[in-house]
Amino acid sequence: MRSKLIDKKQLLAALLCCIGAGAAALLAGNKLPFSALCGLICGGLGLILYRLSQKRRRKKELDMYEIDMADYLTGVALLLYAGLNLWDSMRRALQGSDIRRPLYRDLGLMFDGIDNGKYDSPVDAVEQLATERGSPAMSMLAGAVVQNYKKGAGEIAALFQELSVTARSNRKYLCMKLADEATTLLLLPSAIVLIALIALLLTPAMLTLFSI
Repeated sequence: MRSKLIDKKQLLAALLCCIGAGAAALLAGNKLPFSALCGLICGGLGLILYRLSQKRRRKKELDMYEIDMADYLTGVALLLYAGLNLWDSMRRALQGSDIRRPLYRDLGLMFDGIDNGKYDSPVDAVEQLATERGSPAMSMLAGAVVQNYKKGAGEIAALFQELSVTARSNRKYLCMKLADEATTLLLLPSAIVLIALIALLLTPAMLTLFSI
């Protein structure tokens, strides 16, 4: 479903914009061809805006994956050092977490699927989740699970500890990047106000010029 060029939600958003704009144009007294053109244009704009919003939402989820992965890996490593096996550690590390956050939500659903026999094996579940989400952080976790599933608990614990350090470095870089983006976004209102002031200052001069 995700591979389709236009899914049902995108098509519905475009149709609603198209019908709404066309109906508004007709009610305003415009002719049918012009109203239809307005509907098509607004439908295309609605589709573009929907895709942009979906892309932004997906980017936000991937960023949250990167932010939460470091703490999750640290928790798994501590439980491994305490003597638990890999899957019990991964499951217990989710306890007390905010399931509304993408990483904990998806891992919780993955373990529910494992309990219900949805996957052939836990390793397949992690690999499938990493493939579906496309998150570098999730791919890192899946790689560690797949490559080290049959190793001793001590080796896996050390590996997860190393991965947590890497994840913290990635989180630090991501936070710095998000801070720079936020600073840039804060400049937009100032730019809009500046453009409005310039327009207000130039409008009388332009009106005088054209009146001559």
